[in-house]
Amino acid sequence: MLNYRIINHNNLYYLGLTVLAIALPVSVFLMSVAQFILVINWILEGNFRNKYYTLLHRKSILLFVSVYIVHILGLIYTNYPEGFFGEGYNALKDIRIKLPVLLLPVIIGTSEGLDLKKLKYLLLLFIASVTASTLISTATLLGFTNYPVNDIRDISIYISHIRFSLLINMAIFSLGYFLFSKKTVLSAFEKALFTVVISWLIIFLFILQSLTGITVLIISGLILSCYIAGKVKNLYFRIFMAGVTITVILFLILYVRTIITKYYTMEHIERETIDKVTLLGNPYYHNFNSTAVENGHYVDLFVCEKELRDSWNRISSIKFDSLDNKKQELKATLIRYLTSKGLRKDAGGISRLSPVDIAMIEKGYANCIYKNRRSLYPRIYEIIWELDRYHKGENPSGHSISQRIEYFKTERLIIKNNFWFGVGTGDAQKEFNLQYSKMKSPLKPECRLRAHNQFVTFFITFGFIGFLWIMFAIIYPIKLERRAGDFLFIIFLIIAFISMLNEDTWETQAGVTFFVFFYVLFLMGRKPESEKY
Repeated sequence: MLNYRIINHNNLYYLGLTVLAIALPVSVFLMSVAQFILVINWILEGNFRNKYYTLLHRKSILLFVSVYIVHILGLIYTNYPEGFFGEGYNALKDIRIKLPVLLLPVIIGTSEGLDLKKLKYLLLLFIASVTASTLISTATLLGFTNYPVNDIRDISIYISHIRFSLLINMAIFSLGYFLFSKKTVLSAFEKALFTVVISWLIIFLFILQSLTGITVLIISGLILSCYIAGKVKNLYFRIFMAGVTITVILFLILYVRTIITKYYTMEHIERETIDKVTLLGNPYYHNFNSTAVENGHYVDLFVCEKELRDSWNRISSIKFDSLDNKKQELKATLIRYLTSKGLRKDAGGISRLSPVDIAMIEKGYANCIYKNRRSLYPRIYEIIWELDRYHKGENPSGHSISQRIEYFKTERLIIKNNFWFGVGTGDAQKEFNLQYSKMKSPLKPECRLRAHNQFVTFFITFGFIGFLWIMFAIIYPIKLERRAGDFLFIIFLIIAFISMLNEDTWETQAGVTFFVFFYVLFLMGRKPESEKY
């Protein structure tokens, strides 16, 4: 037993939590180290009689752990041996990734709860790690590191940009809690610092252009505004909050509508009088049947490949008939990019490209709007473009939004054929592959992924019965622990559930650790305290 003043089990437990909080935005390896510390300390601490008693009487622990048991039971009808040991995502890998679902509730739920002071320091270290990661990402974007950036999402160098955006949201709302909760007393410096950090993190979310992260921020903010308005008795404040909420919603609707209108506003072309040759006398290629557009200009008009090839090869080391940095045909990228600028696809158009334009094309950007990396407009435009091309029959491979339509078609058929009990732990990807083949899906093999919706993944894997139990095991402990009015827990749950609608959050170590750590910490790891604002 450790009885030293500084090195004791309580401090080692807090150290494990601290390392885990810091590791979430920066290192999967450190996440594993932190959980190893927590497990070893929990075992060496002993006191198993009290821990056993707590496990028996704190039903929320065993209820949440039952989610892991469902995964174990799912092994019974997993295809053997492919489901167990097959390449890629198999049952054994799934069970290993989900270990935090078994370990963290038992360790945190049977350990001494944290008071608000310790929780504050723990969250501040997490926020500091997130903020440091955003600064490193910004340095990467600005070219201060040697890390290659072919896409804005590449600046999230430690974890997935979507997972990173969720952690940023968690940091933003945690700081908001410290600023406005009556239970935390801050100095003027702390208030100013927290406000600056919140502002920066919001700005960075838009720089990162994670649609999931921005959506989570907006929806969580609107829900929070309604929640605060309901807590405050001042009628004028309630009216003000309602006005702000309605204004934000209307602004977003009008902003997206404006982009859609602009996208479908096309240049006017007279087929009879259209130019047939370039200024150099070479013939243009015109495909009047093509519906491909960029910024309101038709892609397949005014194309002279001979002049494009000769002119481009003189100004770039990446040849016209090769691939750009995104492994796309450079020819197609160049033609789309010139179109987006309203230029003709000939020697004259090439001559009007700036060095920045040339670099953008080489990196694989097919539209000049992507030069403005700090704007949300390019991301919304990209979504509209993907859906428009999919609607017009183009292959959705490589386009994240239109691919999800194919995922939806596939998952619907899998659920229909495996409604009650699902396909078993580790078999989801195999079932998707089989269904893609049956459907003769247009998706390329490397794009034939799973649902990208955690709720659907639960349903496919464990069926209707397993899905209902998992949702019950996640939601009912909120009542058992009486945390329905806990700001930090509820805002976390909103963030996590919105992300699960758009991602397989539990299917990666970083994702499942994020969910389980904050879920268990806020639900079971705190001393019972009433929430007052």
